[in-house]
Amino acid sequence: MTDTWGRNYNMNMVESTRDNIPSSFARVKELGASEVYVHDFDRAVFEDGADFTTTRYTIENEIFLNDMRDESMTEADIKTLVENAHQQGLKLGIKRNMSFVDIGKYISAGVSGEIQSTVETDYAKFNSGHTEEWIRDYFSKWDAKMIEKATVYQKYGVDIMSLTPTWMGPTFAGHEVLANELQKKLIADVRKVFTGKIYVEVSRYGFFENKDGNEDWTKYDYYKDADIVEIRIYDLLEKYRAGDIETEIPKYLTDLDSVAGKKNVKISLFFAPSSYTDSMKKGSLEVLDYKSDKVKNAVADYNYQVKAFEIFFNTLPSLKNIERINAASFSWDDALDPQIKPKLSVASTFRNKPAEEVVKAWFNK
Repeated sequence: MTDTWGRNYNMNMVESTRDNIPSSFARVKELGASEVYVHDFDRAVFEDGADFTTTRYTIENEIFLNDMRDESMTEADIKTLVENAHQQGLKLGIKRNMSFVDIGKYISAGVSGEIQSTVETDYAKFNSGHTEEWIRDYFSKWDAKMIEKATVYQKYGVDIMSLTPTWMGPTFAGHEVLANELQKKLIADVRKVFTGKIYVEVSRYGFFENKDGNEDWTKYDYYKDADIVEIRIYDLLEKYRAGDIETEIPKYLTDLDSVAGKKNVKISLFFAPSSYTDSMKKGSLEVLDYKSDKVKNAVADYNYQVKAFEIFFNTLPSLKNIERINAASFSWDDALDPQIKPKLSVASTFRNKPAEEVVKAWFNK
C-alpha cells in the first residue's frame, strides 16, 4: 500500500485510510497477492534549540498536525488491519517511515514547489557524518522503540514487521562494524518479543556495488539474520540507463540475482515503476509537490508502466535468488488527478491504471 496513514492522504481533508481498509484489502486479494504491507510512522522530537546533528531527541509517534497527513497507527488501527488482512487470507506486514526533521516545514516548501529539493538537502546534511556517540545513542532509542512496537504487533497478530527506518533513515559511514553489531542486536532483541517474520531493507547501491556514498557495505552482514531482505527498485541504477528498458531491466535483474547468489542471500524485490515516460531512467516524482514545474510538466504514460512491469515479470522465471515480489505501490482508493491534488497519474501507484491488470495476471499464474 502507498506509504501514508490516516487522514488527508489526497490533500482533500475528507479522506482517511482507515475508511478504506476492507475495500483495499479485498482489492489486493483479487490481485492474487499473499501479503499486504502498510506503513507506520515515527519521528524524532528534539529539545529546544537542538536539531538532527545532536542526540538531544526522543523517538516518538508521528502526529497528524506535523504535516496534516501522516500519523502513527493506534492499537485499534493495528487490530483492524490484522483482522481485515486475515479475513482476506493475507499476511500483514508493517513497514516504517522515520522523520528526523520537523516534517511540518515541508508544508511550507510545498507552497513554492520545493518539497523534493528541501528533503534531499536535509537528508544529505543529516547523513553527512555521525559520531560513534550518535550511533550508539540512536540504536539505543530505535531498539527500545522497535521492542515497543513489536510487543503491540505480537499482541494483535501482525505477521511481518520491518526494522528499517525509511524515508530519512541514518547511514553509518566510518562506523560500519559498530553499526553491523548494533543491527544484529536489534534483530535479536526484537525476536525475543515478536514471533513473526523480521524484515529489513538494504541499500540497492550498498548491496549491489558494496558502496553507498561513503558507507562501506562490505562490512555489513546483519541482514542475513532477518527473514526478509528487500531492495527497492523505483528506477534503474545509472550504469543501466544507456539502453532501452527491454534490455536494461533484464540485465539489471540478472546481475542483482547474481550478486545475491554470491552473498548467499534470497532477496525480495520492491518494484515500483512510475507511469510517465522514461521513469525507469529518471526516477519517481514527489507527487505531493504538485506546484513544482517538474511534476506539473510530467505527462502520464500508462503504457510505459505496463511495459516496465511486463519486462520485469518476464525476467523473473530465469532468476534463482528472488523469493518475493512486492508490487508497489497501491493507492488506498481509485482517485486520480485532476480530482485530487497529488498528481497520481504520473506516480508509481498502479491502482486504477492498466498496469493493475498486468500485476493481477502475473500474480494469478
